Amino acid sequence: IDELNLYFFKDSKLIKRYQNGIKYNYICEFSDYNKYAYEIPKGESTLYIKIDSSFSLLIPMHIVSKEEFYKQRDFENIFNSSFYAALFLMFFYNFFIFLVSKVKIYKYYLGYIIGVFGFLFFYDGYLTYLLFSSTPILNEFLSCVFFIITFISIAKFSSNLFQSRRNAFVLYRILMLTSICILPLVSIIGFFIALLDASFLYLIQKYLLLCTILITLLIISIAIRYLIITEEKISKIYAFIWTIFMVVTLTFIVNIVLGFIDTNLMTKILKVNILLEIVMMSLLIAYRLKLSNEKNLKLKIKNKEQELYILRQTRLASFGEVLNSIVHEWKQPLHRINMISLNLETTYNKKNLTKEYLSNQLNEIELQTKYMNDTVTQFLDYFSPQKNKEEFYLIDCAKKAIKLLDIKFNKNSVNHLINCKNTKIKTVGYKKEYIQVIIILLNNSMDAIIKEKIKNPTITLEIIEERHKAIFSVIDNAGGIKVKPIEKIFDANISTKDEKINSGIGLFIAKRIIEDNMNKKLICKNHGNGAKFSIIG
Repeated sequence: IDELNLYFFKDSKLIKRYQNGIKYNYICEFSDYNKYAYEIPKGESTLYIKIDSSFSLLIPMHIVSKEEFYKQRDFENIFNSSFYAALFLMFFYNFFIFLVSKVKIYKYYLGYIIGVFGFLFFYDGYLTYLLFSSTPILNEFLSCVFFIITFISIAKFSSNLFQSRRNAFVLYRILMLTSICILPLVSIIGFFIALLDASFLYLIQKYLLLCTILITLLIISIAIRYLIITEEKISKIYAFIWTIFMVVTLTFIVNIVLGFIDTNLMTKILKVNILLEIVMMSLLIAYRLKLSNEKNLKLKIKNKEQELYILRQTRLASFGEVLNSIVHEWKQPLHRINMISLNLETTYNKKNLTKEYLSNQLNEIELQTKYMNDTVTQFLDYFSPQKNKEEFYLIDCAKKAIKLLDIKFNKNSVNHLINCKNTKIKTVGYKKEYIQVIIILLNNSMDAIIKEKIKNPTITLEIIEERHKAIFSVIDNAGGIKVKPIEKIFDANISTKDEKINSGIGLFIAKRIIEDNMNKKLICKNHGNGAKFSIIG
């Protein structure tokens, strides 16, 4: 109602007058947004009413006793108090879920609850009585703000819930244009006009309602489309619930314009519908989130199993390198033992075998077997499990890794250098795993050198300290990393080499070992005419 004036006359004299509407303060004792109540003066009087409205409303009027009126108002207050208390609790329920899950859709749902709370708090008249009783136009402005927040949040929530950007792109574009652009724009223009002439405010609100009718119809269309195409049972349920809720909301909005249902009854239906929708949707989304978390947990377990499998494969590959090195180291002592046995046989046949000569040869055999035993112990100790972190020198790791891969360096004629000005640089972690990572990096560089057929191939192991952090780098001259972005080189499914060579996995494992097990960082960059991998920490 734009303006409502009541005049009570007795014996042709004005004895009581009420004025309400956007031009006036809300001076009557009993009123809310869609109802006004006025006390009739005692004695017989004649009542004259003047009503201006931007809507084609049938305005019902009832005369009731004061006792009946207070009884109805008490019921209204109890009903509304219960509604707002439940809405308040559901807001915090969803707020806590959002804090725990960080799921974006809850942010839009919280905006929707805030918008509904604010708009209905004004619609029921509480905002007027509690805060801005002397500034009716400010009340209208705040109600419009909450109204816009409600429908923008509903639009965004629906789009995410029903994946409309993928399933109904045209409807999605129209919905976003209407809710995020047209609706706020109409509001801003309308309030600038209303500041000049307040009588235009309700007319502007009429066009806002038309925008919201379009938004509601679009959301209903998106929800029904999703209900038809989705195969998941839980998705069908919340699409159905949301469709019913939006149909009731549409009926409420249309009823504001046309007034074909009693507004008091329609408001109660809407409030009950809102509470049922919020409870059902909150529970369904929380259940969906639970299922999603369980699915993600299973996926994480599966990925962890794959990582363990890859780690075992990588260690087996490293073990092959170690076995190759052991064979190389054993060749000379085995050859020496074989020569000693032949010499002993020849000397014995010539009858020149003395006790002293036999003792010397047996000592030599013992030395050779001890060297072989020490070699095996030295190489295989690298594979034994290590539970406790320890402090170790990086120069020792560099030398150990080069020794383990010495045969591969020699076979492929790859030069290796250790650039370390301070041999006392050390770090804390699992020494054997740290060496394994160095071996992976060295193997990666050597494979790149072999693939690119580099002339004068060189791999440099650089050990420095910056800002009290140890940095171990492996630098090659194999032409650099071609993968973009360069960080993807550490992905498990990324390989820059021939698929027949099981590569790419090693770098993925190396990063997991360094960053997950030892809380350090493994980074890479192109450096000069090659690549540089650095372990920081």
